[in-house]
Amino acid sequence: MLQIERRQSILKYLEENKSATVEELAKNFDVSAMTIRRDLQYLEDNNLIIRTHGGAVLNTKLDMEIPFKEKSIRHKEEKKRIAEYAASLVEDGQIILLDAGTTTMEIARRLKDKEDLTIVTSDVFIAGYLARNCKFRVFCSGGLVQSRIGACIGPGAVEFLRNINVDISFIGTSSIDLERGLTTPTLEKAAVKKEMIRAAQKSILVTDSSKFGIRKFAKICNLEDFDLIITDSNIPEQVLKELNKLEVNIKVV
Repeated sequence: MLQIERRQSILKYLEENKSATVEELAKNFDVSAMTIRRDLQYLEDNNLIIRTHGGAVLNTKLDMEIPFKEKSIRHKEEKKRIAEYAASLVEDGQIILLDAGTTTMEIARRLKDKEDLTIVTSDVFIAGYLARNCKFRVFCSGGLVQSRIGACIGPGAVEFLRNINVDISFIGTSSIDLERGLTTPTLEKAAVKKEMIRAAQKSILVTDSSKFGIRKFAKICNLEDFDLIITDSNIPEQVLKELNKLEVNIKVV
């Protein structure tokens, strides 16, 4: 197993088991305790976990944000499936809005064969990718760019989004609570996402199932505010039942 794959698997293990010891992880991944300690140090340095005496737990602080590079290694296959379905909903000639994030980056990668698109994004990494690889009209919202995350926030981004209209907005998230709805670590990011939803004729939430059951600092909206939620097949059955009770339109891929 490659180093990056092992670190991704450690994160998944912690998501499923809440905590783990160094010895437990070393045995599970068939590597030395020293290798696991290096992995845990790397994950802690990137704010993904919190080291404990002899082990680690996930970092679940309400105001925590994960760098783009680290998000990109988590739940990669699930994000690809979600993006494949999301991209299939886009028609030639439409105006599309892509939220900042790694799932929406996967959508961007799958739009190459479309024709005559206008794409708006609040993510400088997505804007850069589209500008290099696609023939579409590309707009970036501008504003303050979050270091290591790539998302545009602040009054400049909000004002830009307030003055546009799009056919579809694809919204990502770090956290979904069935009672509180969609949340995010900062009020600035919540303001941007609210404008993205407002600007769209149809708003679609794209999220892997690991984001359910997490609550962050700032509320964005209720789940019922989305026209569609696209998630992966690892979503717990009980969560799916609760979503159906809310009469939320959901696609599991």
